[in-house]
Amino acid sequence: MIAPGTYVEYLKDKKLVSAVCLRQDKPGRIFVRAQKGREEKLQENKAMFTVSGFISLSLPYDEIDAALNAAGSKREELAANLDLSELWELISDEPADKAWTLTELSELSLGEATPLELSAAYRALENDRIYFTRKGDSYLARSAEQVKDNLHSQQKEAEFKAEREAIGKWLETLWKRSRPCPELQLPELYQNAAQKTLDNLADVVLFSTDSHRYRDVQNLLTAIGLNKRNAPFTLLVKAGYWSEHENVLLHKLNISQEFSPEVEAEAALLGTNIELRADAKRLDLRDLHCVTIDDAATNDLDDAISYELLPTGNCRIGIHIADVSAVIPEGSLVDSEAFERSTSIYLPDLRISMVPEVMAHGQCSLVAGEDRLAFSFLAEFTPAGELASSQITPSLIKVSERLTYEDGSRYLSDGHWPGLNELVECLRQKRKERGASLVPFPRVQVKVSPDGEISVTKESPNDPAQKLVSEMMILANRLGAEALYSSNFPAIYRTQEPPEKPIEDMAEYDPALAYACKRYMHKGIMSTEDAPHSGLGLEHYIQVTSPIRRYNDLLMQRQLKSLVSGTEPHYSKERLQACLALTKTRTAQADQLEKDRRNYWLLRYLEKQERQAVEACVVANHPDKHIIQLSETLWETECSLVPKHPMPPGTRLWVRIDQVWPRDQTVNVSPIIDEDE
Repeated sequence: MIAPGTYVEYLKDKKLVSAVCLRQDKPGRIFVRAQKGREEKLQENKAMFTVSGFISLSLPYDEIDAALNAAGSKREELAANLDLSELWELISDEPADKAWTLTELSELSLGEATPLELSAAYRALENDRIYFTRKGDSYLARSAEQVKDNLHSQQKEAEFKAEREAIGKWLETLWKRSRPCPELQLPELYQNAAQKTLDNLADVVLFSTDSHRYRDVQNLLTAIGLNKRNAPFTLLVKAGYWSEHENVLLHKLNISQEFSPEVEAEAALLGTNIELRADAKRLDLRDLHCVTIDDAATNDLDDAISYELLPTGNCRIGIHIADVSAVIPEGSLVDSEAFERSTSIYLPDLRISMVPEVMAHGQCSLVAGEDRLAFSFLAEFTPAGELASSQITPSLIKVSERLTYEDGSRYLSDGHWPGLNELVECLRQKRKERGASLVPFPRVQVKVSPDGEISVTKESPNDPAQKLVSEMMILANRLGAEALYSSNFPAIYRTQEPPEKPIEDMAEYDPALAYACKRYMHKGIMSTEDAPHSGLGLEHYIQVTSPIRRYNDLLMQRQLKSLVSGTEPHYSKERLQACLALTKTRTAQADQLEKDRRNYWLLRYLEKQERQAVEACVVANHPDKHIIQLSETLWETECSLVPKHPMPPGTRLWVRIDQVWPRDQTVNVSPIIDEDE
């Protein structure tokens, strides 16, 4: 039985705790007061190293607590001064399997085995497992080899701890910097470890919780108090490892921006070996007045349009596509690289081409004033807009003018192409009658200048030149699809299922109606199995009008060339399916990258409008929030409800931009309500 006032020690979370017995609780159990004033019940058989009459319980608790702390400190100090290496050396000649009691080791090392020395010896042996290992209530001396390995491990652990501390201090210093380092800076003596830490931070930024380094990075940042929003990315920028606007997804997808020297060399050679001539298999259409209509910054011009009024009263449309298949031989290095990339990627601050620039901007591009090989879709229409005849043929053309969309709209309004506007509207109406969804979704162009200036432009799909180019490309793709289908040639079709609900007519863009339409519409699908394209109102549809930018279009151009030349299909269905397996993946990655980067720069633009009021439109309602669209940028986000102010879809309102996180693609807004309204 342990009497009140007795000093006891017991294990708590594998650590010895100093305590004093206050009273007997029940047989076999006592009530104790431990260090830090904690009182609890304890089984008597758990008490260790007891000292009777340790202190009078009549003393104030602060004096009792002070005595407990002093007793614990005395034992810790004695344990810290116990040299286990000397003790191990002292008994090293004894048999290796000899078990040593705590009393024996205490007497050998400290000269006595009172509760004080036993406690100190126990603490020392439990804290340092280099020289001894516990077996039950006894201890075994480790072998010399084991001690050597343990000392090596201890040294490594100490080095790691010192390294970790140095890296932590370095990261703290980086975090406090007001500006990023102009170039990568690493701490002296720990440069390799610092570089590895930065690599680990980058891995976490790229793969988040899927990163194998996630837990280690989180522990490191938590230890130094930097486990904050976007902390890994911020540290990488401040270290000079990445730039402020680093394209993280580009790293994650491992998309190469450059071409190998071998591919570049072959592209330059192929571009000089092109024979620009017409023959029995290639029509000379250089007398046609062909124009290209593109954005002012576009350099890979892969389509041109011609328009003629015929003596019969009919008109003839020409959609002339760059004959990339005549420039890039199948199986060449350039072709293999183009297949691997599958598509060009257009970002606000970067362009990643499917083929080297010397081709994309050179012999493959329909440059004004230069003879170019083309693949032409010629369609003759009656004044009523009925297709009278069509022809698909390799050709030789010379573009007369390069126009921007603004130039093209002026051309149409100035009467340069009389009747063309009407034909475009007629073609659109015919597609609409076949179920096409002619929702005028605007396009927001986001561009970043070399000096970092962000421009945001909202383009109307009802712009005459935009409608013209869109309708002409749809026409060419339709003619190509119908030709392949009717001849039973394998093809990569683009299909789309009908919407889940009927799509409302919309002459002008209505944000709320357009938002609802998007929810009902299915995504287009690329497949070797033919099916209607509901959104376009067409039974058969392929994509063949952008062979400089999309590898699937190049495949279809080669397939159509074999058709019009009277040979067997260039590609079997199985071959196209194999190609599609890769191009689908690459195209999906490109779409993801384009969307991500466009959103990043768009939110960087909105970031400059924080705390400002901007116009918006409610596009949908939920019980606890509105979904709104910012009018200038078409960005959709959530907005809180305003009591007593119902806002059905279509309601215009003003909101304040509260916070913008470009990398998280998050915009927080709050409604601005005029209570007098």
